[in-house]
Amino acid sequence: MRDDEYRAMFDLEQSLWWYQGMREITASLLDENLQRKNNLRILDVGCGTGYAMTWLRRRFPTAEVFGVDRFYQAAALWRLHEIHTAAVASAEALPFAADEFDLLTCFDVIYQLSKADATQAASEFFRVLKQGGLLYIREPAYEWMRGSHDIVVATKHRFTRPRLQDLLAAQGFQIRRATYANTLLFPLAMPHRLLSRLQKSEASDVQPVHPLMNKLFAATLKWEARWLSRLSFPFGLSVIMVAEK
Repeated sequence: MRDDEYRAMFDLEQSLWWYQGMREITASLLDENLQRKNNLRILDVGCGTGYAMTWLRRRFPTAEVFGVDRFYQAAALWRLHEIHTAAVASAEALPFAADEFDLLTCFDVIYQLSKADATQAASEFFRVLKQGGLLYIREPAYEWMRGSHDIVVATKHRFTRPRLQDLLAAQGFQIRRATYANTLLFPLAMPHRLLSRLQKSEASDVQPVHPLMNKLFAATLKWEARWLSRLSFPFGLSVIMVAEK
């Protein structure tokens, strides 16, 4: 990932529609699985700037939240979020003992790994989770949806729902929810992605947008979050799974 992308994430992840909406979707899917559970131990793998860790702490006030990220550029930003429980480490070699965590989150991480490393990461996720612990994983969908942003973040491969499900099931996970998300905006995103690929652009998608558009897009994802509490979507820009050890 380019160094400047971390700073862009830090500047926008609280306010940009995509981050706001995806947090709503995450909350919707986690709440249905973790209602009334206290004193959770949570690990955020690929925690980036650390903002997701602060959000998880607010969402689960009694939880202990830890994080890892392999890039020192991310670690340099942790202190700005007052993060003191994160470490520089890779998803393929987590610096924790077996059976430590009740919840492991992985937001758009293993798509940057080779297939072999992604398999090793999934094995590590299974190892550090407690029996009955949950994995929440979100990854970008469809190889044919590659665009300029994939160059910026060094995408190795994108996922389909069956492919991600097979990866997790091979490690012993039981799939509790499997869905796509960012579905309603898919028709707008598809031509943008394909055009950026034809133009050989290297522009990031993490950019500010007009405030009115930002509110509209965020509201769209919030509607999706409500629906995802009851149903799964057959396609979308992201594939999401909640799996149990």
